[in-house]
Amino acid sequence: MTAIILYAALLLLAASVVVNRMGERRVRSARDEIATAEKDIRTMDQRVQEARKTLETTRGTLGGLEEALAEAKRQAEALERQLDAVQQAPMELFHVFDRLEARPGTIWEVAVRRAPDALYTSGAMAASWRDGRAYLVVAANQKEALDRVAQRFPRVNGYEIGPVLTCRLFLPKDAAERKRA
Repeated sequence: MTAIILYAALLLLAASVVVNRMGERRVRSARDEIATAEKDIRTMDQRVQEARKTLETTRGTLGGLEEALAEAKRQAEALERQLDAVQQAPMELFHVFDRLEARPGTIWEVAVRRAPDALYTSGAMAASWRDGRAYLVVAANQKEALDRVAQRFPRVNGYEIGPVLTCRLFLPKDAAERKRA
């Protein structure tokens, strides 16, 4: 009986060693799985943080783009209104004074109107001189341009000659805008 008890104790000892070794292996594999899972969690957390930063940056960029889009729409509407106003405005005509004579000099713009008390020979003439005319004259200086226009449109015939200016059609763009203002 003692031998059976000793044999059973020895079997229990061997079984406990085997069970202990199996438990240690399971604990080791569980720890490895936990370490791998923690590493994966940290990697996913970093990706989530990067995605949040990207999302915040994208939202900021989107907000800036929405503001830029709204500003562009306002500018487009203003330009459309300006285009409509320009299209509805009467056409500005320039009459060329020196069509056949090639002259050296500056191109001058001279405004010529009919005097309010001038007599018109026809309704067509009255309509054509309603707003006056702008003549382009080539001359060396303002005085010469004024003299040439005055010879063609004398005051005794009911014409009024306005200021003599450098023609705005041939000025650089920025100078023409400053001259209008």
